[in-house]
This record gives sequence, C-alpha cells and structure tokens, in this order.
Amino acid sequence: MLKIGTLLRFSLLGITGLVVLLLAGCGDHDHHVVFTGPGLIGIDDRPTVAITAPQLDIEYTIPGDSGVFIVQILSDQPLDGDIEFDPFSGSYIITQGPSTLLFGFNIDDSQFRAFLDFPLDGSTGEASIPLDASIISATLTVFIDFVDFAATVPVRLDLVEYSIVNGLAPSDFDSFALEGRSFNLFDSDAGSDVFIDVTPMMREVQLLGLNDFQVRFSVGP
Repeated sequence: MLKIGTLLRFSLLGITGLVVLLLAGCGDHDHHVVFTGPGLIGIDDRPTVAITAPQLDIEYTIPGDSGVFIVQILSDQPLDGDIEFDPFSGSYIITQGPSTLLFGFNIDDSQFRAFLDFPLDGSTGEASIPLDASIISATLTVFIDFVDFAATVPVRLDLVEYSIVNGLAPSDFDSFALEGRSFNLFDSDAGSDVFIDVTPMMREVQLLGLNDFQVRFSVGP
C-alpha cells in the first residue's frame, strides 16, 4: 500500500523516478524532531534544462600561477535525490534522480531532505578543481520551483558525504555534517534562482581532499 506522502508526491509532481521504500532497522527514532509545516520546497533538477539545473560556481587560484580561475559545475542529477522520513512507521523513502527535489514537511508530518552532488574531478565532463587549489569563493545556485505554506522558511544547508556508487541510504538522512550554514527562503523565491554562499564548505572540501561537493537541504535553523 502506498503511503499518503507517496500519493501526494505523485499527484502533485508526477515524478516518474524510482521510489525505493527502505525500512529503518529496529531502534529508537525519538531523536527525530517532528514539526508540522511550513510545507514543502521544490528544487528544479532537470538535466535537460541547463538554465535551471543546480550549479556550483567556484573561483580559485593554484600555486605558481598568478591567474584567477572561474568555473561552473552542474550537479550530477542521477546522484541527486531526496529522502522522506515517516516518524510514525520509522520508514524511509528514497527517490534518486527526480526532476524536482523536495525538502520540508508533508501534510502527514513526514519530513523530506534534499541532496545534491557536484563532482570536482571532471568525471561527468564538467570542470575539475585541482586538489591544491585555493578557494576564493564558491556559490551554489538552485532554481526554486515552489515554496508551500510559509512566507519565510528557515533552511539548513549541510556539507555531507554519501556514496557515489550506491547512492543515497537511510543513514544519510541525518548523517554527520562536515560544515553547514543557515539561511531563509521566502515564498517570493518560487520561480526564481537562489544564490547561496558556500565558500566555507568548498574550502572544507579542499582541506579534506574530497572528490565531490555534496550538500543536504532541510527545514530548520
């Protein structure tokens, strides 16, 4: 039987991406704080529409070169996704590679978190970032499809790591954040680009020598 949250997803968005229901293992889920509202936020993630695809802009220098390099990297859409957590059943629904990524709270109190992956090694044909690069600035641009219910939505953006081989897993829903920041979205942001300064996150990625810049969107301070 499909969950209410799943039915709402299909009826509102018509998502045809694969939905995998993964039950959490036995354990206590009281650490999940359940809120009602402010609703769902949708991030456009269609690989065939480059004008609205999530994009990471990076400005950097490299040792021994006096020039400043500026590159743009689009997200790896098949590795992007969202995870829905149902606090009543303790189950997770993972959607990998949808055209709209969701984060926020559904009408049945289930919570969504959205994930983006940006390869930094050129493996998807995008620009590569040298491991010895010094980051001047980094900006994440996402196109907001819709903002439901609330005029102002507190957002938490975390730098995380998840598998590029196996994709998202239930444990990624609340995995340890390597770095993070908070900001607000507004209902007026629907239908437009939002620009997010992620310079400290990108510097942390370089410090750790990671091959991917991966972030998680959730509602909260």
